[in-house]
Amino acid sequence: MDNVVAAGDFSCDESSTCCFTGHRRRALPDSGDMSSQLMKILTSRLNLMIKTAYSDGYRTFISGMSEGIDLCCAEIVLSMKMSGAYEGIRLICAVPYPEQFKEMKSAEDRYRYYACMKGCDAVVYVSPAYSKGCYRERNAFMIEHSSRLISVVDPSNDASGTMQTVRLAEKKGIEIITEDIGGICN
Repeated sequence: MDNVVAAGDFSCDESSTCCFTGHRRRALPDSGDMSSQLMKILTSRLNLMIKTAYSDGYRTFISGMSEGIDLCCAEIVLSMKMSGAYEGIRLICAVPYPEQFKEMKSAEDRYRYYACMKGCDAVVYVSPAYSKGCYRERNAFMIEHSSRLISVVDPSNDASGTMQTVRLAEKKGIEIITEDIGGICN
């Protein structure tokens, strides 16, 4: 890949950068089945939140590329980028380690992952190999470079990486836009 940037060399205008966090497929409505009505509603809400961020001046969007919400948001940004209607929009894939792709269990997720990696503006491998803390490092990298976080959360899942990322954002004092999964299911 010719668009790989070392984590230490990556720079962006933090004031116009937004990142994403959210649960994996298994914790989403209908287990993340993209053809389900609940997931269509969630995707529609994410689309609106990302387009609102763009309208608010955000141009760089960072996805952590895990299956579930990260991948869904990356696809939305990539679609906007490819439409040509969103000048200056950039997708950055903040990958926790180079072999994250092996976590994509379904052929659909592998296809979606590779399409986003191929179409993005930069790939940042936060850690050179898998380690116990590489996801935490990836989350910290995203928050460090952003001034807005779009989060899809299940507040009852307080120990999740998603909620850890939200707490990092709170600690840094960045703006957090939240979609509560419970609100979609009720």
